Amino acid sequence: MKTNQLIPLLILALMTTINVISQDLQKEPKFYNWFDDNVVRYNTSLFNGLEYIELFRTINERHKFFDSSEFQFGSIVYDYQFYNQVPLKYDLNTDDILFNVGYNYDYPTLILHKSKIESFQINKSNFIQINTIGDNVEMNGFYQVLLKKLPLKLLKKNKKKHFKRIKGNTVYYEFDYDNSYYVEYHEKFYPIGSKGDVIRMLPEKKDYINEYFNSALKKADEDNFWISFFEKLAVTFNTQNEE
Repeated sequence: MKTNQLIPLLILALMTTINVISQDLQKEPKFYNWFDDNVVRYNTSLFNGLEYIELFRTINERHKFFDSSEFQFGSIVYDYQFYNQVPLKYDLNTDDILFNVGYNYDYPTLILHKSKIESFQINKSNFIQINTIGDNVEMNGFYQVLLKKLPLKLLKKNKKKHFKRIKGNTVYYEFDYDNSYYVEYHEKFYPIGSKGDVIRMLPEKKDYINEYFNSALKKADEDNFWISFFEKLAVTFNTQNEE
């Protein structure tokens, strides 16, 4: 083969190899070296947590995390500082926030100190930390803000409980939801699980609640039901104020 024919073939092979390598790199999750890429740009207080050790083996999609068992980019207010585009997971079994530091570190996944977390966001879902004891409720940990429409704030406590399973010689765990809902009204928190709970919180709205509370819709999609119900209920307060 002539030299002038060989050179173009070598260049083509080299370009093909570079393209394959580039595609493989693009498949790697961007958060693997998140800390390496951001340590200069951010204060290192986020790199302050406990080593995470997985205690429960799972073999299906009934995992213990919020939304996904994979790390997702989110944001967090940690130790009074805001961090954006952080790889996070929310463990609903222990109510812990996991931070992916990267595989270059001895502990690639850390449990962030709960006392340092003010709020965080994962996949457009917003969470705040609440620790309070009232006359009718005790709230501790992270709560998802489903609706904020004065004078009401609808909150959801996402939680999963675990069950041990045995299949042949394999021991594994599955997790089921055990969620609960709360409403903040006039700086007090009220547990919400039924029509009666809403009436006890807002007895002056009893007629409206009896008319628009739909148990079938609540059973079909509890999140959307509560959001829609309290959004419309909040409007009645605003209308009353205008009058």
